[in-house]
Amino acid sequence: MNWLLIIVILIIAWTAVYYLAITKLKSHVAPYGPALLIKTQAGVKTIEKVSKFKFWDYFISFYYYALPFFAAAGVALLVYEAFLVLSIPRSAAPSLSYVLALPGINPAIPIVWGIIGLIVAVALHEASHGIAARRFGISVRSTGLLWLIIPVGAFVEPDEEETKKAEPKTRAKIFAAGPGMNVTLTVIFLVLAILVAYSFAPVPGAPVQSSLIPAFHPGDVLQSIDGISIPNITALSDLSITPGNYVNVTLLRSGHELTERVMYGVYVTAVLKNYPAYNAGITTGSVIISLGNQKISNITNFQNLEDTYKAGQTVSVETFNGTSYNFYNITFASRYSYLVSSGVANPGIPKDSAFMGIEVSVLGLSLFDQYSYLSLIRNPASAGPLGFFEYLGLPFHFELPLPSVLLSTIYSNPILLNLEYLFYWLFWLNFALGLMNLLPIVPLDGGYVFLNIPALQKNKKARDAIVAAVSLIVLFLILWELIGPRII
Repeated sequence: MNWLLIIVILIIAWTAVYYLAITKLKSHVAPYGPALLIKTQAGVKTIEKVSKFKFWDYFISFYYYALPFFAAAGVALLVYEAFLVLSIPRSAAPSLSYVLALPGINPAIPIVWGIIGLIVAVALHEASHGIAARRFGISVRSTGLLWLIIPVGAFVEPDEEETKKAEPKTRAKIFAAGPGMNVTLTVIFLVLAILVAYSFAPVPGAPVQSSLIPAFHPGDVLQSIDGISIPNITALSDLSITPGNYVNVTLLRSGHELTERVMYGVYVTAVLKNYPAYNAGITTGSVIISLGNQKISNITNFQNLEDTYKAGQTVSVETFNGTSYNFYNITFASRYSYLVSSGVANPGIPKDSAFMGIEVSVLGLSLFDQYSYLSLIRNPASAGPLGFFEYLGLPFHFELPLPSVLLSTIYSNPILLNLEYLFYWLFWLNFALGLMNLLPIVPLDGGYVFLNIPALQKNKKARDAIVAAVSLIVLFLILWELIGPRII
C-alpha cells in the first residue's frame, strides 16, 4: 500500500473541502487553523436543562480551588519524569507515535475503545464548560465538532462578549470545569473497572508468552511436569528435576488438555555480545547442566549458585544442546557494571556481583503471571506506591486489552470482559485529557485559570510575563521527555 500517495490524496481532498466549507457554509463552519469548527445547536437545550441543578455550583467551586493543587501535582510529575529520562538509553527512547493519545496514531490505544473513550472524555469536558457558563448567566451560542479529515475534538461555545465582560474569577471557574469533569470521570470509571475485574478468575498454571521450544505455543497454560502440579509460574522456579532429562508436560491449549514430551532444564534464552558466555561460545537454546560442577535443576538453584561467585572469578560451565555436552571455563564480569552501562543509575547491588552475560528460563519459556495481573487490575495499590502508574501503563505493555493469546489465562464472561475494556479506556482517556488540561500552560484550561487568578489582575504586564514563563517551563518539561532520551 502506497501510504505517501494516500496522504497526498487526503491532503488535496481536505484542502478542497476546507475551501468550500469556509466560503459556502460561513454560518455553520469556521476555520480553526487547518481544521474546521462545525457549529450546531445540538445539545444546547440539554446543557440549559442540566445546568439548572445547584449541584454544579459546588462542583465548579470545588475544582476551581482544587485545580492549582492538581496542576502542581502534574508539574511535579513532569519534573520527576524529567529526571527519569536521564536513565533512558538512546536505544530505548519511546517512539513519537506514543506522544498523542489518539487512537489510530498511538499504537497502545485500540481503535474502537479509544474512539469511544475519546468521544466521551472530550464531549463531557466541553459540556462542563457550557454548564459552568450557564451557571454564571453566560449564553451558550453553539456546540459542535472540530474536524481535521476526521473528528478530532468537540467544543461548546459560550458567548464571547459576555465571557469577556465576566469577572476574572468567573472566567477561571468556567475553564476549571472542563478538566474537573475529566478528573471526576477518571475516578468513576476507575472504580467501575476495578469492580468488574473482581468477576474474573485466574486459570491455574503457568501461561506461555513465548518459547524457544516449538512444542509450546503462546497462550498455552502449563498444568504439570511429570505429574508435578504447576499451579502458577512460581512453581517452575523450584522444581527438582535432573537437567537434560526428557519430561512429560501437561498443558491446556485452546481449552483442550494435551501432553508434550520435551527436554527439561534451565535454557539459555539470550547471549549478550562481548560478555563472558558469548566469548566462551555458549549458544542460545543450550541447557545449563552444571555450574562449578553443581547440577542446575531450576532457576532459583542457578541464581543462588551464581551469587556465590564474584566478578573476576573463573567457573566451569557444562551445557547440553540435545546432542552433545559442552564444557567451558568462564571468567565472570560485573553485573553492576553491566546495569550501569544499560542505563540503571543506581543498581543497588555489590560492584563485584558475578555476571555471565546470559538470560535464562526454565524450558526456554517466557511466562505471564496471571495472578499478579488480576491483583493489579483489582487493586492497583497492590503493586506498591507506584501501582497506579503501573496500572496506567498497562497499554504500553499491550496487556489491556489483553492480547488474544493471554485470554486463556483468565475465566471471564465476554460481556464483563468488554465492559472491563470500556471502563478502563474511559478511565484512561479521561485521565490523559484531564491531566493535560490541568497543566498551567496557555492555551490549555489550566493556563487560562492561571491567567485569570484575581490576585494577578492588578498588573497585567507582570501577569502575562509570569504566565508566559510558567507556560514555557511546562512546555520544556513536556518536550524534554521526547528529546532527552535522544540526545543523552
